[in-house]
Amino acid sequence: MGYGAIPTESGTALQVNRSSLGPDEGDPTLTLSQFGFGFEVDRSFPLWLEIYGSYMRYDPRTVLLGEATRDASVRWNNFTTTLGVGWDFYLADSLFVTPILNVAGGYAASDTSLASDLLARRRDRSDSSVLSDVHANVWGLGGSLMLNYFNYSAARQIDFQARYTQLRLQTFGDTLPAARGTSTSSTFGVWGQYRWPTGIEVFRRPLRWVATAAASSYFGAQRETTGFAWSTTIGGGIEFDVGRYEFGAMGLDVSRVQFLLNYLYGDGNVTGVSFGLGIIF
Repeated sequence: MGYGAIPTESGTALQVNRSSLGPDEGDPTLTLSQFGFGFEVDRSFPLWLEIYGSYMRYDPRTVLLGEATRDASVRWNNFTTTLGVGWDFYLADSLFVTPILNVAGGYAASDTSLASDLLARRRDRSDSSVLSDVHANVWGLGGSLMLNYFNYSAARQIDFQARYTQLRLQTFGDTLPAARGTSTSSTFGVWGQYRWPTGIEVFRRPLRWVATAAASSYFGAQRETTGFAWSTTIGGGIEFDVGRYEFGAMGLDVSRVQFLLNYLYGDGNVTGVSFGLGIIF
């Protein structure tokens, strides 16, 4: 849950497979996805706001004790939302640092629990079976320190970001007793992007190539749970300039849209492929 609650620069959908596990050791697939955005309210009022949401799915091994002992696959689903409020301090024309206060909330439940809750609501009754009550409620508080650099011209556009985030997560409420506790997750990451014109116009605006790279290091409970301490990502794609259409919401007009394909590699021979969607306001 810490992995999904900590904001990252680009929203991605990542599936990690540990092929070394055998067919009798459970489903080795770990699905991680996150979507979110952050923005500065105005140059004259440099308040930074961000919101991120994530979904994760995995299969821990559960042992059920009865007349016989057997393994059962109980797939879990994690949902998290993280909000952030900060302030941009400008160090130079294209360089600024931003301290951010983050608060997170999450809910984890097994497939059986989600299905049971849905049936109980439709039938207007409660279901107290063991597997239908497998869930956890989580909230968290933490902060980030972010450094941003940008350099834009007609020939090329450069973005660079370095960010450290730490979140302390705590279960509460009617959380499954076996799942109660606290954890601290921290991530330090750097991210860079280089954009340049393809020479082709789409929507009467330049179509751009995009090259991106990132590296992250994970600390605390996050490292212990995912099984890898660091990861690197390289990728690329295209960027459409849609600013002339002036569409958006809440006073934010979409300027550009990016479609990216990324390759991830982490220690422990962890590999993955992700698809990213970027929206620039």
